[in-house]
Amino acid sequence: MFAARLVRRGLALGSALVVTGTLGIVGLAQPAAATTAVLYATVDCTGSNHSGDTRDWYPSNVRLHTSPPSATPGLVAVPGTHAFQFTQTLPDGATSMGVTAQCSSGHYPYGDYSGSAGLTGIPAGTTTITASWACSAAPVSPGPWLTDCSLRSVSFS
Repeated sequence: MFAARLVRRGLALGSALVVTGTLGIVGLAQPAAATTAVLYATVDCTGSNHSGDTRDWYPSNVRLHTSPPSATPGLVAVPGTHAFQFTQTLPDGATSMGVTAQCSSGHYPYGDYSGSAGLTGIPAGTTTITASWACSAAPVSPGPWLTDCSLRSVSFS
């Protein structure tokens, strides 16, 4: 009888410790889940005449600029519009994004350069972004060509 009572008390104490430990673990503050956004984007050279020299039909040297930085996206050509599309998961906590590209090439000796990136902010809590950038090249006196990109459209959800 004494042994049975001791076993019951031990089991009761063990159960209490298990419940208390479980409640303690559950009650600990858990970190917030990371929120990453997926960007669906299009980049287009709007100033190209799509005839003759094909080097300017599609944007080249396309770079995605985010804060914090992200990887260079993989591009998919859209033959009907001579644009590139890409899908990119942005870094956790990304607060801004923009694209640079080149819509000209072969301007010797001055060269071809990327200019403005068409930057925009990313609202907190965003999980999906659909954006389109329009890029256009023009000569800068006395000689280099500069491609500036502007944000044509964007939606956040």
